[in-house]
Amino acid sequence: MELNLVSWAPLLLLALSAAYVYCATRSRSPQRLPPSPPGWPVIGHLHLLSGGMPHHVMTDLARSMRAPLLRLRMGSVRAVVISKPDLARAALTANDAALASRPHLLSGQFLSFGCSDVTFAPAGAYHRMARRVVVSELLSARRVATYGAVRVKELRRLLAHLTKNTSPDRPLDLSECFLNLANDVLCRVAFGRRFPHGKGDKLGAVLAEAQDLFAGFTIGDFFPELEPVASTVTGLRRRLKSCLADLREVCDEIVDEHLSGKRPHIPGDRDEDFVDVLLRVQKSPDLEVPLTDDNLKALVLDMFVAGTDTTFATLEWVMTELVRHPRILKKAQDEVRRVVGSKGRVEEADLGELHYMRAIIKETFRLHPAVPLLVPRESVAPCTLGGYDIPAKTRVFINTFAMGRDPEIWENPMEYSPERFENGGGEIDLKDPDFKLLPFGGGRRGCPGYTFALATVQVSLASLLYHFEWALPAGVRAEDVNLDESFGLATRKKEPLVVVVRKSEGYDFKGEELNEV
Repeated sequence: MELNLVSWAPLLLLALSAAYVYCATRSRSPQRLPPSPPGWPVIGHLHLLSGGMPHHVMTDLARSMRAPLLRLRMGSVRAVVISKPDLARAALTANDAALASRPHLLSGQFLSFGCSDVTFAPAGAYHRMARRVVVSELLSARRVATYGAVRVKELRRLLAHLTKNTSPDRPLDLSECFLNLANDVLCRVAFGRRFPHGKGDKLGAVLAEAQDLFAGFTIGDFFPELEPVASTVTGLRRRLKSCLADLREVCDEIVDEHLSGKRPHIPGDRDEDFVDVLLRVQKSPDLEVPLTDDNLKALVLDMFVAGTDTTFATLEWVMTELVRHPRILKKAQDEVRRVVGSKGRVEEADLGELHYMRAIIKETFRLHPAVPLLVPRESVAPCTLGGYDIPAKTRVFINTFAMGRDPEIWENPMEYSPERFENGGGEIDLKDPDFKLLPFGGGRRGCPGYTFALATVQVSLASLLYHFEWALPAGVRAEDVNLDESFGLATRKKEPLVVVVRKSEGYDFKGEELNEV
């Protein structure tokens, strides 16, 4: 039979093409990337994130696609989202070194003095040194204990304010109270002075502006190649430069006060605040990398900015759930009053016996994580997660919000039930061996300030439960309380928490407001 080469030519060409592709792919195996939803040209999946809170959108996407590891393209940035504990474990243990860096964000470049704080510093020698200094010198358990006097004084100030404003006819904005408490505690510990609440004070204004700028996303964070033009057109770069100049001026003034010994001393405070400690460490000949003046300012500001919002948000969500669940509130109050007894005030030594209160805090971390996507990481080298390839320079989000509401992990996940943690002991295990609860992250980029944050949250909550009775305003039901969130450095309530507070007979606060400056 005669072979018709013309009719066989297309098949021959197809066979040769297939052979070429086969040989090419055998020599260069394609990457196995995580599943991804359909995206748009240029913007990728950014349009999906514009319709709601990012952690809600990412949770819904992961569930609808049944993808515990989800791949997204955010502009020109590659990203993956982790929504299961086993993948979080792999990211924070076996792949901790490969995922050890941070994405380059415009706000961090300016307001962290070239990303030289612990939060935004890229992986490397400087970050190792800075974290070691912060953990050993500023936030160790021993050092945190020494700041107890500051916590007590600022808490007493809050308790005195609440005592003056107990009235069933005059609901109180408790969110504002918590914000003031967090600002005052962190400001005294970091800078050696109270947070200035009056209008016109430069320190208060510049810190508020810095927190606002840190909280937002910018075009340049998703399209780095367009950042110089976009930031100039929108005025963001001008605003960042102005804030940086103000931060430098305010920080220089504070550092000069410490160096000259002229800073105002608040009676009862420790001799050393964060600035004092870092000025002392700066002179050490043993530092792996020199600590410049700008590095010092970045580290102190990092402690303040990261600490205030998370402490405030946690207290706000705890009290929101307690006033919505009177049974849980009463059980917690009964425990605190049984442990503290008639001595008239909560002491930090009492906290270890408050097992149910600690379970309440854990349950709040589960249902309302202050930083639901944690601080994003960035891969410094290719790695493998869940059988998928993760290229270098990929942004990695760990969605603790999704894990906290996953019915495969938690029974009745939408129910607020501290009892689920009671049998696990009273400790708030921040190094969860199952990686189901990660309020402060983990691995080498985990939050170093968890001991400080927990100390403030626990003693404050215990004191509020001990001294006062709490309820929703008249006519407001539990289901009427708005649980919508506001996106920022920490995820707070969109609407302030408004409550009715009254003195508790036999446990009322007997103290005077403190007026030191």
